[in-house]
Amino acid sequence: MMRLAQLALVMASTLTIASPAYALQEQQQSMTVEQISDKITSLQNEYDNYTQTVQRLKDEAEQLEQKLASLRERNQTLEKQRQTALQEMNNRYQQLVDDPTIDIAGAQQAYKEAVMAHQQNKKDIATQIQLVDDKQQEVEEARVSRHALLNEIESLKDQREVARVERLEREFNQTGELEVSQSIVCDREETLSQCETRGKLLAKQKASKQYLNEIVSGLSEAEQARQNLEQVSPNVQILGSKTVSNGFSGQGNYGVKIAVELRGQLPRAQACRLLEIDARYCVVENAEQASTTQTNAGSSSDAVMHPLTLRSNVYDDEVLIDGVSYGSTPIEIMLPRGEHRVEVRKYGYSSYSDVIRLSDAQSIRAELEKSDYSFTRGEKVQDILFRDVRGPELVVVPAGNYQMGDLSGDGLPNERPVQTVTIDAPFGISDTEVTVGKFRDFVNDTAYVTEAEKNGNCAELNNGMPKMDGTLNWRSPGFQQTENSPVVCISYEDVKAYTDWLSDKSGFDYDIPSEKQWEYAARAGTETDFWWGEDVGVKNANCRHCGSEWSNERSAPVAQFARNPWGLFDTVGNVWEWTRSEDGQVVRGGAWNFAPSLARVSTRMELPADFSSNYIGFRVVRAQ
Repeated sequence: MMRLAQLALVMASTLTIASPAYALQEQQQSMTVEQISDKITSLQNEYDNYTQTVQRLKDEAEQLEQKLASLRERNQTLEKQRQTALQEMNNRYQQLVDDPTIDIAGAQQAYKEAVMAHQQNKKDIATQIQLVDDKQQEVEEARVSRHALLNEIESLKDQREVARVERLEREFNQTGELEVSQSIVCDREETLSQCETRGKLLAKQKASKQYLNEIVSGLSEAEQARQNLEQVSPNVQILGSKTVSNGFSGQGNYGVKIAVELRGQLPRAQACRLLEIDARYCVVENAEQASTTQTNAGSSSDAVMHPLTLRSNVYDDEVLIDGVSYGSTPIEIMLPRGEHRVEVRKYGYSSYSDVIRLSDAQSIRAELEKSDYSFTRGEKVQDILFRDVRGPELVVVPAGNYQMGDLSGDGLPNERPVQTVTIDAPFGISDTEVTVGKFRDFVNDTAYVTEAEKNGNCAELNNGMPKMDGTLNWRSPGFQQTENSPVVCISYEDVKAYTDWLSDKSGFDYDIPSEKQWEYAARAGTETDFWWGEDVGVKNANCRHCGSEWSNERSAPVAQFARNPWGLFDTVGNVWEWTRSEDGQVVRGGAWNFAPSLARVSTRMELPADFSSNYIGFRVVRAQ
């Protein structure tokens, strides 16, 4: 309890200089793009300082451990000296029996000094052990603080993209007035009224082009916008016009001068394309916004629907369009005009994936090829533990090779270098994170008490900062959960107790996944940041700013999103997952309240074994 209290205290003290950086979400949302960028720069400097601090503390810990090793070596030398002095004193006592005149004071003093030196060295060792433990605790606490800071940086980067979109919308969707003149030659067959009408129409077209050019020129990111203007094709709506003057000139031309009220029209879906950023930042979040966007867009093509027919060469497959499941083929649905990501999957087959641009009725036939391995029902494992209690459901992952680490080059230093890893033998891994219900089976059978329950040390993020809350534990993590939610507020030591219980009850070897096993299974044969691609997209996972109903609110019940090609759910987001590593204990996969960039398949965070939080869970592996 004392150690955990110290942890909370040190975290509070070591992060005092960073505390202004962690603004409330409402405050972040009100910041401009420039303010967010300045905040990111400031936080990045703090993060760099933390990185240096962690390294400095590691170096200091290593020096303390070296001194401890020296003291232990000296202890062996002093023990030999004590034994020698004792033997000499005993010899002197034996001689004293035969010769009472012999002086034994020198031998006694030598023994006394040897004993005192030995005892003092033992005290020095105990003191040094405490210094090493304290320094290791500082390292762990600095790591936790650094991770929290990194999450805030990545979240601010997401917020900056949203702010860029909102700024673009404000700058583009503005109302203004122009006066334009148009001179035309009236045709002989035209009446004067017809000639005037044609002149006004040409004047309105001229005003629209001029106003669009003025809007684009006045954008904060005008250069970026001009590069993509033709691809996006935003437009200008004419709200009204009035004639200022009209009549024939001396050369016989008919001149029209009108005052035009105009408004720029840039639907949010087009804003992301104009800025060349991920479409998830332009998702319309509610029906009111959707209605507003549609109203503002007028006759925009985004509202046009087209039929898509999809077939495949297999049965019992799964169709996902823009991350949403539509059942199995064949299907025919109506979709809005524009880009859509289409996927067709079936276990045991290679997946079909493509991005289509729908502008008319379209038909697709997906050809899926049989994989070298298949997940039949016989390859799924669920051990009976006792009576009607079963362990977690496992899927078999085949042996093979893969590239582990930061393949994109955009990751953190601890994700590099990339290494080739060989998985020698197949293994079973739980297809979901271990749930509250499965963990309850363990507690009911053993009366196990978690570290968070004993010590009140489950952490939560409060304005971006990890904060220990003595009321939080796996039964009550601070948000609503079900028996099918991933269990949280579980330390690495708690996980070890659970896997030991599984092994004892089932007769098979259960364990925490190694980092190599976890990343291999999470990648599922892919080499992208996420198993479905390089971008997190919208509603593909439960993470901060990922667009699901649980994002930045709480963990989702397991299996709410699509499986990866090897049958695993939620390897992206929902909760971080404990893994074994040569570096100690590492969590992988991201969480519901962490930025999506930290849910990349190669992202890793080192944590102390007794740390627990309401955003960390686990899954298990079993040897065949």
